[in-house]
Amino acid sequence: MLPPAAQPASSSTPVDAQTTRAVSRSRLGPIRALRHRGYLWLWLGVLVYSGGQWMEQVALGWIVYQLTDSPFLLGALMGMRSLPFLVFGPLAGVAADRMDRKRLMLMSQVAVVFLYVLLVAGLAIEAVQVWHLFAFTLVASVAWAFNQPARHSLIPDLVPRDDLVNAIALQSLGHNITRVLGPTAAGVLLASVGAPWTFGIVTATLFGVLVTTLFIPSPPPSAQAHSRASLSIWQDLVGGADLVRRDPMLLGLMLLSLIPIVVGMSYMSLAPVFARDVFGLDSRGVGELMAASGVGAVVGTVGVASLRESFGARGTVTLASGVALGISLVAFAVSTWYPLSLALMALVGLFSMSSIVLTHAAIQMAAPRQYMGRVMSIFLLDRGLMPLGSFAAGAVAQAFGGPAAITLMGGLCTGLILLVAVKMPHVRSFR
Repeated sequence: MLPPAAQPASSSTPVDAQTTRAVSRSRLGPIRALRHRGYLWLWLGVLVYSGGQWMEQVALGWIVYQLTDSPFLLGALMGMRSLPFLVFGPLAGVAADRMDRKRLMLMSQVAVVFLYVLLVAGLAIEAVQVWHLFAFTLVASVAWAFNQPARHSLIPDLVPRDDLVNAIALQSLGHNITRVLGPTAAGVLLASVGAPWTFGIVTATLFGVLVTTLFIPSPPPSAQAHSRASLSIWQDLVGGADLVRRDPMLLGLMLLSLIPIVVGMSYMSLAPVFARDVFGLDSRGVGELMAASGVGAVVGTVGVASLRESFGARGTVTLASGVALGISLVAFAVSTWYPLSLALMALVGLFSMSSIVLTHAAIQMAAPRQYMGRVMSIFLLDRGLMPLGSFAAGAVAQAFGGPAAITLMGGLCTGLILLVAVKMPHVRSFR
């Protein structure tokens, strides 16, 4: 007979198993969601995909600004990246709820790779004009508009609810790690080897995304509500919108998610204006400004990922982060000392990501699973509405300069967040 201390593992109680899982989560801390293999592959895909996207954003913006010398066209190009999320986003959400999400992701990614190959070929033979860049951006963004709701909707199928906030924070962390490295790499590559090689490397990252997607397990059929097959696409569209309209918490969170993206993030389209016209720098300056905001974003997402499951002030922290984002943007706009401006960019990244990640997590926890694709497509409409901020910032910058434009957008961000806090006080209570 074995003494009590040496009893076999099979004799452990459910309480012991729960304790073991809790200890495992606490040991992994901010990266605990990565212990789920399916989510690990999804996260690696985000890491590779985001690196390519940040490089593309800097490279496209610099090329267009060099060709046109127009802040307005620069803002229009950045807005073009997001416009398809507004036009096609709701339909993409229905597709994510009806189709195999993994297959939908693969189909859209293959289409994007094909477009990039065409762009690299055009750059190599020096046949690309400004309108080609706008057309490329528009069509590629349509493909990404169908990819992103499916990708976001997979997260609750790959991790348990206790790890959902951590998984979303890690997703943003992967995005923002490359936000530090991608813009810097793009600036160096553009200055040293030119646009064709830069976009060739971006194309290689997209092949990497395809590989990681292949290893993600497909969600079980029951998770995607195939029982709704008798409903029309229109009924699905209306059903998703009606759910958000009738749920006060979901509606408030959706409104709260719009402000940092549409208003607060408009500074990104004007980074070349500040780099060249305010600080007298070349493409490396664009990369450094974007990398500084990425450093802050990494710090913000690590902070959110480290929050305990019992942390109960997420709503208050989200609102405070949104207000601080607006104040940091105004400070950046009036600064003319480059080191201080880099530090302020880091604060902008920190506060914007803290707000966005916490709101995203709250929406996924509040949404019914069978509506997840459509709810995520509505959440991602903020990417589609981003052109409003980009166009507005570009137009003001064209008339009054970049600092005036960012001062205006920062003030609007702070004011709108405070308005939400006053008019919809229940958003402060989400946990």
